[in-house]
Amino acid sequence: MTVEQKQALVSPGQHAVGQLQHVRLEKNLTLEDVFKATRVSTANLRAIESLEYEKLPADPFARGQITLYGNYLGLDGRSLAEQFFIARDGGKRTPPYLKKRLSAHCLTPKQLAEPTHISSATIASILLVCIVLSFTGFCVYTSWNPFAFLTDHTKKISSSVINTFHPANPASGNRAAQKPLHLFAVFLKDAQVLVSLDNQESAQKTYAKGTSVHWKAEKQIHLEFLQPDSAELQFNNTPLSFPTARSNGHYILKIPAPAAP
Repeated sequence: MTVEQKQALVSPGQHAVGQLQHVRLEKNLTLEDVFKATRVSTANLRAIESLEYEKLPADPFARGQITLYGNYLGLDGRSLAEQFFIARDGGKRTPPYLKKRLSAHCLTPKQLAEPTHISSATIASILLVCIVLSFTGFCVYTSWNPFAFLTDHTKKISSSVINTFHPANPASGNRAAQKPLHLFAVFLKDAQVLVSLDNQESAQKTYAKGTSVHWKAEKQIHLEFLQPDSAELQFNNTPLSFPTARSNGHYILKIPAPAAP
């Protein structure tokens, strides 16, 4: 215990402030400890103990804070608050009718606590609710249906997807030629394939069962499978049927498909 604390314990004042400080020091409590328990700011606690009346809030708040402080220390907080204001008013007691009114309007500890900080999540939720309400009000005021707008936009996107090139549709060949051609194959059996990309010379390749192959070309893919049903095919993420046999016994796939005569 410090010298300052010992001096306070040896000769505590007879008024309310002396009792508060005496008991606090006797319990080895700091002003910060009292603040954490009561939420009365350390500035107000210091002003109470030093009788700096001008630094305290309005009387109902100050009375409630002294009461809260005293009750926390195990004292009669209401009586100490009365003594505190008697000392401030030069020994004059509060008239009974005024004391009854002050008692009726005594603030609760929750009201006397320091203001809590609103969390960022709460602020974000409030802003979100305000945005939703504002948007709803705008839609009602202008008679605008956002769901109809989204539906029309989705239909346009679907229409553009439907018009995308497919090997079986020669009419879409010009549009597809502007995009790279991607053909994927997973071989179901050992097979030989003649491969020609972008009209280059054909090269014969041998693929084992279970092999995955990706062919990419800018304008044209020409494949000749020597074994039937030897692979599962997928063109631009769309399943593609295995080609049927031709006169030379090979199973030919051309992308884009040739135009019908």
